[in-house]
Amino acid sequence: MKKQLSVLIMVLMISGLILSCGSKDKGYDLYIFNSKGENALQFEAMAKAYQDATKVRVKTFSIGSGQDHSEALNAEMNAKNKPTIFSVQGIKEMVTWYQGGFLLDFTTVQDPAFARLVGDIPSSLALSTDGKSSFGIPYNVEGYGYIVDKQLIGDIFGQANVDNVLETIKLASYTEWEALVKALDGWIKAPSAVQVTLNGKNFTLAAPKTGLAANLNGVFAVMGSEKWTYGDHFINVALNAIFSSPNDANKATDSQLRGGKGAFTAYAQALDLKTSYLAGKNGPAKRGQDFVSSANFGYDQTVQIFAESKAIFFKQGNWAYGNIANVNAAQAERLVFLPVKLPLKAADIVRTDGITPDKINRSIPVFVPNYYAINALASDAEKKYAYDFLVWLNTNPAGQRFVVEDFAFIPYNADPKVTTVPNSLGNSIISYINTGDIIAAPYYGAPATWSGDVVGLRLMEQYMIKETWTAQDYSDIADYAIDQWIKLK
Repeated sequence: MKKQLSVLIMVLMISGLILSCGSKDKGYDLYIFNSKGENALQFEAMAKAYQDATKVRVKTFSIGSGQDHSEALNAEMNAKNKPTIFSVQGIKEMVTWYQGGFLLDFTTVQDPAFARLVGDIPSSLALSTDGKSSFGIPYNVEGYGYIVDKQLIGDIFGQANVDNVLETIKLASYTEWEALVKALDGWIKAPSAVQVTLNGKNFTLAAPKTGLAANLNGVFAVMGSEKWTYGDHFINVALNAIFSSPNDANKATDSQLRGGKGAFTAYAQALDLKTSYLAGKNGPAKRGQDFVSSANFGYDQTVQIFAESKAIFFKQGNWAYGNIANVNAAQAERLVFLPVKLPLKAADIVRTDGITPDKINRSIPVFVPNYYAINALASDAEKKYAYDFLVWLNTNPAGQRFVVEDFAFIPYNADPKVTTVPNSLGNSIISYINTGDIIAAPYYGAPATWSGDVVGLRLMEQYMIKETWTAQDYSDIADYAIDQWIKLK
């Protein structure tokens, strides 16, 4: 009896020690992993404001700008003190974390305020594979395309023509887009009053290269060392010819993928065009070893190139607004999006829902990039802190102010007819949403490493260092993308 009592006391002591090693001993109550490095400082300020208002001690961790979050998140989730709230990017990551036992199904949570928050998420934005469970609260909705500075467009085409030029480029065919890129390249090198045709309309370029245009040395600012920018986002445009959503892509058949070779080939051809007319820090740039160097063509360096008006087009999303504003605050207020165009033909469309090449080429991808997930292994007390924080962030005016004004995010439940945000790129996205000129982000349903670490890395190592690509290269890139998807799924 004494022995049993001793064992019981020991068990209770150990249990007490385990329970006492909670948030109090860690120095914080809630640990949040943030995968948006672009708002790291603002996220920390938001957490401090929440802490001041609620007395809940918050620890945050944010990745660096342009950094892939997977490696950092894996490290944190394998540490002794794991995040209670962490980021999940799409279905494939959701499945991985769920299988590891880390994901809490929000539909099982009884907390009334949190349950209402979850219930109000539109089904099209829910993180789920079965339409019943729910594993994430959307960070926001984002979009991307070619960012352009309206004042620079005015310096090239005449200030009175800016809105007409931008709308016409949006509606132009890929053939007209390709001709425009080549005409602009020639004009940068030797300006003259040449004429270009866009969507059947003729425009004349300014004879002198004045104003911001005097700084130009290339057509595109491209982050050559960031494989995700062409592996994830660029290839995603092509995937819209094959899949309507991440869920659709998650269920991809070999037949669908093989049938999509035309779309993948179009992707490679358009990527060749974009990376053939490059702006650099000190003059025109070319593909090669220097182009894939993070010292010269990393995220921050390329933002600088664009912000200094050395390039006309910069394929990025509204998340880049803060980075651009940090370099050139005045320019940041003049930015709008143009679509990423591909040389798609009707025969390249695999989807059967009526989407057309014209629809894809006049639209920008709009999607939920990240979700706030809750660690199922966290204590009940930590989970409660997480519920309260996410409700505050998404419903409290103070939380929403940080989302809209400080993070420069578009709330996932925003009404495009009445919503405005305090930055140009966010409002440009809202205008696309309002007109319905949006496409999806099927690449989130691709195998987890496929778009960036496999296809993107292949492009960086074997193609971004080649000055010239051929039709065979386009075909080889398409075949590699298809074969690797089939291998990995």
